[in-house]
Amino acid sequence: MKIKNYEWHGFGFPIFFEELPAVKSRGELVPDVDWLVLSKPVAEHVCSEQHVPLSGNQVKFLRNHLDMSLREFAKFISVKHQSVMRWESRAKSAAHIDPHLEVVLRIKVLKAMRSRASLVNLAVARVDEIEELRTLSYRAFEPLIFSKKFISEFLRSA
Repeated sequence: MKIKNYEWHGFGFPIFFEELPAVKSRGELVPDVDWLVLSKPVAEHVCSEQHVPLSGNQVKFLRNHLDMSLREFAKFISVKHQSVMRWESRAKSAAHIDPHLEVVLRIKVLKAMRSRASLVNLAVARVDEIEELRTLSYRAFEPLIFSKKFISEFLRSA
């Protein structure tokens, strides 16, 4: 069984799936996905392929993905823990991290996850692109979109 066009907010921000494997539970279809395993490719995507500034929820997701406290994460990226708290408090809005620091944050998270392919993708992105995007007004962040192909490849590799 499959669920089509499914939007999930379990990581604190929307992720849209074109198609997901499903099972029937209590009379309704529910996704048959190991969300913990899926968190790694989502974190890689957020850090290396998302070309808009991080939201507060995404910062919190990345910190939790690395299993770090506020203080540990702050030390990890060389800022005060109050900065991390302020970013995370912005929830669905842009975290308003200095563009250069945000690039460093993304690289450090990817490095901690040991994802060299994602590091290469991010290295191609220019800091001024992120700065340019900061001047735009932010209403709501668009959901990450994962295609049927991504899900089927992900499920095969898991």
